[in-house]
Amino acid sequence: MTQDRTISGQQLSATAFVLMLSPALRLFPSAAAASAGRSAPLAALLAFFPAALYLYFGCRAAAWRREGEGLCALLARALPGRVGRLCLGVLCLWLVSYAGFVLRSGADRFIVAVYPGAPTAFFALTMAAAALAAAFAPYRDACRTAKLVFPAVGGVLALVLVFSLGKLRADNLLPLRPESLSGLLRGALPGVDVLVWTLFAPLFALGEMKKGSCSFPRLLAALAAGCAVLALMSLAVVGSFGAALSSSLSWPFFSLVRNLVFFRSIERAEALVVALWVFPDFLIVSLFLRAAAEALSLSFGRRLRVFSEKRCALPLCAAAASAFALLAAPDAAALALLSQTIIPAANLFFSLVFLPAVLLTGKAKGRL
Repeated sequence: MTQDRTISGQQLSATAFVLMLSPALRLFPSAAAASAGRSAPLAALLAFFPAALYLYFGCRAAAWRREGEGLCALLARALPGRVGRLCLGVLCLWLVSYAGFVLRSGADRFIVAVYPGAPTAFFALTMAAAALAAAFAPYRDACRTAKLVFPAVGGVLALVLVFSLGKLRADNLLPLRPESLSGLLRGALPGVDVLVWTLFAPLFALGEMKKGSCSFPRLLAALAAGCAVLALMSLAVVGSFGAALSSSLSWPFFSLVRNLVFFRSIERAEALVVALWVFPDFLIVSLFLRAAAEALSLSFGRRLRVFSEKRCALPLCAAAASAFALLAAPDAAALALLSQTIIPAANLFFSLVFLPAVLLTGKAKGRL
């Protein structure tokens, strides 16, 4: 019996969930609380509708691919020639930059929660080396890893949310005044950012997906579950700390864990939770390094043969991501600017503008 070498719908859903956890914990609770106040949990539910439209587009775009064709190759076919190579080069820069940001923010999470005063380079470079080794493997290996770690990270998240119920204060959530509801649309934007990114990132594994993996009804149910997780996470954070304090915390979820006692005996569990959250960062960095190497190969591989080989392109992308991690955010203020403004805005551009524009242009020209 031959081994199935494609990505199934279950593996795809598990991968999307695990990938969502990193930007969700970093961005959503505090950003939604800053804009929507007490109504932040409702903002997560409101984000479902624009994310569902994007999911529909992604499923339609997945049907335009040829057998074994990944997202980067699909983009190259949509825009052939110099313009296409330029677009792929820009995409490569973005993927490398995002991977570097994840390395930097993951290191910051360890330093803030577990090892105060530790050097950023140690955590960032260790993660970069591990992700580089994993990036040489097919995408399906990363998706199978995501399916394996899904019960662990999902179980810990559920445990934290259940134990946080005892910390909720009604006056932090109610009443919902008209002035708090006025920021609901702004508060939904971080949720849209997280959900759209979660749908965009797995598309790079398109070439190894089974036919039918991108089933809109099945993935719509998974998207609804993701929205529910964001809403519950926001409910736990805002209900425990209040909207004002939640909006000022750099890692509100881990601050919540720090204040919980599990089974009346286990305290200071944030070290375990932080360590477990290495897996989402690891998957993101390895996935984006491989995608960046593919974009680099398709953009410059014909002119510079060295970039057409994975063993050369991948280490170059990993080195660039590591350099970004060590140089782009030398202090907390620079990291906050990246995390709260630059990275979310760039993510929305590449997800909602860049990708649809290239694919729809290719479709209109009859290339897809």
